[in-house]
Amino acid sequence: MGLFDGLFGDDKNDKRNDRPITDAVGSDPKALEGRTGATGRMLISGLDKAVHIQAGTIAKYVDWMRAKNPELSPRELQKAIDQHFSVLATGSGGAAGIAAAVPGIGLITGAAAIGVESLVFLDLAAFYTMASAKLRGVDIHDPERRRALILVALTGSSGTAIVDAAVGDLSAGAGSRSVATTLSSFSGAKLSTVNNRMINVAVKTMGKKFRRAWFGKILPLGIGAIAGSYANHRLADKVVSNVGESLGGLPAEFSTPLPEDVPEDIDVPAEIARDVAAANTDSDGDE
Repeated sequence: MGLFDGLFGDDKNDKRNDRPITDAVGSDPKALEGRTGATGRMLISGLDKAVHIQAGTIAKYVDWMRAKNPELSPRELQKAIDQHFSVLATGSGGAAGIAAAVPGIGLITGAAAIGVESLVFLDLAAFYTMASAKLRGVDIHDPERRRALILVALTGSSGTAIVDAAVGDLSAGAGSRSVATTLSSFSGAKLSTVNNRMINVAVKTMGKKFRRAWFGKILPLGIGAIAGSYANHRLADKVVSNVGESLGGLPAEFSTPLPEDVPEDIDVPAEIARDVAAANTDSDGDE
């Protein structure tokens, strides 16, 4: 067992607790948001924003990774994207731990910085999931389908079980297909119901994991920076594993040529922040 394993929990225990939840709220996300704690409300709100990361931004990133690694097959490029996501997520966790440890920051301000960083992780996880889907040729334009793919990435086997249970009268061979393929066969109404059930699970499981991570990141004397990096690395590894299992296999080669107008560099966090800010502006304008 590692130094922080006791602090951040055990994956086996998490799997035992990672069960679909049935209660009086049912599949109504607004009811869930109204009764859940601050962590749950943050997750639901953060997911709503992350879903609006632009498909063009994701496609540009995948093209950029291809241009940087022209010799890689889709499977090899997926590994490079896995590693890039892990580096970005681990770095954001360590930075939050450092911010919380700065003298004079205080517990409340430090906790606020860590809360913001948790949203950054959620955005990175959403971006990574969509990039991995794009690499496989999965359609990522529909917001509700995006939400489903992201929720499966966050909830793992529990999310997959919810999708499988919702298959119902679909073809008998559905069980052999990837989760992404199964989701593509759902109607809009069924997809919304499945997403709302997965949100119930995500609030329980991810909320617990984020709270453990927050506690570690707030530790003093630089320990928070180490704990933050470790916590986010573990979370990122879990997302990578869930995405690999849910999206299915990769093609042997790319189906489209690399565009000529690929940018020389991409600041992924800045690109995500821009799209999320635009989504916030649109949301404010609708009110």
